[in-house]
Amino acid sequence: MNTLPIITLDEIKACLSEDDILSAVKEALISHGRGEVNSPPPGILQLDNPAVGECHIKYGHQKGADTFVVKIASGFRDNRNLGLSPNSGMMLVLSAQTGAPVCVLDDKGWLTDIRTAAAGALAAQAGAPDQVTTVGIIGTGEQARLQAQWACRLLGVKSVVVYGRNPQQVTKYINDMTGQGYEVRIAPDVQGLLAQCNLIITTTPSSKALVMKDEVQPGTHIVAMGTDNPGKQELDPALFEKAAVIMVDDLAQCVHHGDLGHAVRGGLIPEDQAISLGLVLAGKKPARQNARDITIADLTGIAAQDIAVASLVWKRKRGV
Repeated sequence: MNTLPIITLDEIKACLSEDDILSAVKEALISHGRGEVNSPPPGILQLDNPAVGECHIKYGHQKGADTFVVKIASGFRDNRNLGLSPNSGMMLVLSAQTGAPVCVLDDKGWLTDIRTAAAGALAAQAGAPDQVTTVGIIGTGEQARLQAQWACRLLGVKSVVVYGRNPQQVTKYINDMTGQGYEVRIAPDVQGLLAQCNLIITTTPSSKALVMKDEVQPGTHIVAMGTDNPGKQELDPALFEKAAVIMVDDLAQCVHHGDLGHAVRGGLIPEDQAISLGLVLAGKKPARQNARDITIADLTGIAAQDIAVASLVWKRKRGV
C-alpha cells in the first residue's frame, strides 16, 4: 500500500525562493485573467465560536496541467493570546487524470500567507505612482509585515508608515520591522497616513470603511487586501467612484466579498468598470492614465495562486 507523501513546511521553504514565488504568482494572475484556470467560487466558513475564526477553501485546475489543487486555510485571530499562529492550513495536490491525491503540503498556512504577499506586491508595483518613497500600511498583523516587506522590495524603498488601532501591536510591529532594517514611522490615524503616503496597502479585518474618499490625495494607489469575507470592509464605497482605474484579482469574488462589492451593491459603479489585474500585469490593460489618478487594486485571493505555488513545490520535490 502506497503512503501519500506529506511535504513539510521546512521542505516547502527549502525548495522555493522569493523570486520563484513572485514569478509563479505573477504567471498565475495573468493566466487567471486570460481565463485559463478552472476555479469555482471559494468556500468560506465563518465560525460562531470563536467569532474571529474563519476557514477558506479554494480549489481549481490550471487548464492542461496533470494535477489540480485543493487548499484549506484558516484564520483565528485570538490564537495570539494562546501563543499560536493565527493562520494555519494545508494544500492537497491531486491527479487530474484519476482524481487520486498525489501529495499533501503541510504548509501550516505559510504558502497562503506568502502568495498573498506576492500578489499584493505585484498589485502595488502595477499601479504605483512614478515616485514612491514610502509604503503606507494600515494594520499590524502578519500580512502588514509581509506586504511591507514584499512591496518595499519590488519598489526599491525601505521606508514604511504604519497605522494600527492597538498601541502594543504597533510597538511590536515597529520593533520587528526596524530589526529587519526598515525605517518605520507611526501615523496617528488613517487620515494622517493618507497625507504622508501615495501608496497604501490595507491589511485589516475591519467591518467598516477606514479609508475615506475625501481623505485620499490625488495620485494615490491603494491595494486593499483585508476584505476577503462578506461583512468585511476597508474602503469607502464612494472612493471607487473617484478611482480612474480599479483592478481586481477576480471580478466575481470581489463583487461578492471584496471592497468592490460594497460600491457595486450601492449602485455607485457598474461591476464591469473593474479590470483584471492579470491583464494589467500582462501589459494588456493600463494601470494608470496620469500622475494624479487615484487607483485601486481589490484583492480577495484566488485559487490560481494556490495552484501555482503548490504545483511548483510538487514539481521541485519530484525533480521535474
